[in-house]
Amino acid sequence: MVRIFFVVMMAFFIVGLVGCSSPQKRQATAEAEIAEEKVKIMRQYNECLQKYEGQEDVSAKCAHYKEATDALIKK
Repeated sequence: MVRIFFVVMMAFFIVGLVGCSSPQKRQATAEAEIAEEKVKIMRQYNECLQKYEGQEDVSAKCAHYKEATDALIKK
């Protein structure tokens, strides 16, 4: 009987912890993930620029990184 009570109480405790995640915490986590993605894409863009440095149409070859960075910055 004590074991069942313990299991039920633990289940309520776990559900309470999972269900009580604040919107602010979820927003902060999402913003941190977006910031990490921005940095990652900006690094890839800089690497692309360095790779094609001195060649014609560098901006065309790396345009997809620039567009992705611009899209994330606007959000």
